[in-house]
Amino acid sequence: MSSSTDPVHARLEDLFRAYGARVKGLLSTYGLDKHGIDPADVEQEIRIRLWKALERDRSGAFHASYVQRVVASTVIDALRRAEVRAAEPLPEEDDDVPADLGEGPVGPERSAGDAERMQGIERCLNEIPERRRLPIALHLQGFSLQEIADLAGIPSAEAARKLVSRGLEELKARLRELGHGDFED
Repeated sequence: MSSSTDPVHARLEDLFRAYGARVKGLLSTYGLDKHGIDPADVEQEIRIRLWKALERDRSGAFHASYVQRVVASTVIDALRRAEVRAAEPLPEEDDDVPADLGEGPVGPERSAGDAERMQGIERCLNEIPERRRLPIALHLQGFSLQEIADLAGIPSAEAARKLVSRGLEELKARLRELGHGDFED
């Protein structure tokens, strides 16, 4: 079957006819060049992600908000990769001296507990209203309020601060309900 008769390919082309200019506009606002990232590479990754999403959900409607989230998450991933590439290499250590990797042994019990806590956090985060979810996720990854505003399409850093603050309070409350500890207020 040729790609021009493939319904997924046709829907992808329809999506880019409808939102392509917006995607390019969003990409231009992120200043990817400053991080050594080619915006065309990021756009290609966005196309791939949308294509995969269309394959998974052949009947779903993909609106501007979904495309915007795909753009934001793809940019975040590209920035992370650029940051990893730019990181200084670890100093070489003697092979005879084991590295101190934290508190206590890392055994199956600790790993299982960590995985359970992470699943609880992810579940709670997914329950938070969509408008606050991306700003909180970006905040937890260490992005500044201005970066959050830029990446999530929020009008100002102050508006991002409010979304993050309210969302974190809600996240903490949900985590408390699941018994994942108390948090400082």
